[in-house]
Amino acid sequence: MMMDKYLYYVTMETGKIHREPFDDQVKYYEVLATNEEIRELEVLFDELNGSEYSFDGFKAPLNEKSTQEHRDKQQLILDKIFVSIYELGTEMTKEEIKTMNGLNQRV
Repeated sequence: MMMDKYLYYVTMETGKIHREPFDDQVKYYEVLATNEEIRELEVLFDELNGSEYSFDGFKAPLNEKSTQEHRDKQQLILDKIFVSIYELGTEMTKEEIKTMNGLNQRV
């Protein structure tokens, strides 16, 4: 049975996934995905949130060693998110992610 794929808009600034873009100030990645695939992506965003990731950037980076491990863990989750967005992405999304700095070797 073929699951229906729908167009979704993923925003990295907030870690949210929407059925339609609602704010032209926000950068969206278009993905074509089933409900199940979107749930998997939401789980990754939840993991990222759970790791105390702040979507507005690291305003106050700490210098402890544990912070580096923390960041490595977050980077791992971020990589998974970007790979998922890339795999589900529309052609435009794939192009954007390919040209993003540093992501070429990961996708």
